[in-house]
Amino acid sequence: MIHIDRVYGEQRIEEDVLVELIKTSEMQRLKRISQFGMPDEYYHKKGFSRYEHSLGVFLLVRLLGGSLKEQIVGLLHDASHTAFSHVVDWVIGDPNKEDYQDNRHLEFIKNSFIADILERNGFNVEEIADLHSFHLVDYDAPDLCADRLDYTLREIALERNLNDINKILQGLIVHDGKIVFNNVNSAFIFSNYYAKFNREHWANDETKTRYHILAEILKTALSKNIISIKDIEDNDDYEILNLLENSENEQIIRELALLKNGFKINKDSGESGFFLRKKFRYVDPMIFSNEELARLSEINLDYKKILVRDK
Repeated sequence: MIHIDRVYGEQRIEEDVLVELIKTSEMQRLKRISQFGMPDEYYHKKGFSRYEHSLGVFLLVRLLGGSLKEQIVGLLHDASHTAFSHVVDWVIGDPNKEDYQDNRHLEFIKNSFIADILERNGFNVEEIADLHSFHLVDYDAPDLCADRLDYTLREIALERNLNDINKILQGLIVHDGKIVFNNVNSAFIFSNYYAKFNREHWANDETKTRYHILAEILKTALSKNIISIKDIEDNDDYEILNLLENSENEQIIRELALLKNGFKINKDSGESGFFLRKKFRYVDPMIFSNEELARLSEINLDYKKILVRDK
């Protein structure tokens, strides 16, 4: 199997278990689930799919020398995402944690075709579903992991800054089972992008407002029995949008049009406004140099200032 990736280029995938997992309906469904929470036509920024990101995490783990088991964990880490990804945390989860998908990951894998493939190939389903045990794939901030790295690299690729991507990738190593940088320059380039994307995109007013609007649409649709929680869990973005667009509910149609056509945010609304919170994301990666580990903020004062400002 040949996969052309916007970050890692042309990649050959030969292991039967990986190819079989990629072809499952559960993984193919991720092609129609946006990484940014809603399809491009309802969002303010061009995005990419959870499928693309999932293959990216697997490929990055492989490039870093991870075992086949770790590669599988990376490939499957987002398989349990619902339609609209983290927007659902604004409906039935916690927007400050964005962990609804994580909390259902094991049960999702157990009840899918993925479980049979894993078991036939000698892999334990519960072990594969325990993301936090695989530090190359998933590790708490402010440290690095393939998940955190890949979605950032993919957004850098959208800005066509491929030279910076190469510098970042060349600076990554695995030390004591964890991903770190081997030089300050690569660490700063990556971390500066991460802070920029959080400030200007992931947690900015436009994104939070769009998440709020779509969450309110979903709450209305749930209350009117137009959709169910199971619909959100089992279907993709476009299948749910089709139900919403054909609902004939005036409020839902009006608010969908607002997402499509755009809106103005009035920051001087005073008492009539409302405050929206979204998960704060940041990194402060470790750098291994001269046989010593240190955080970027301890070495680079410019980045320390960025962290202090953004927090």
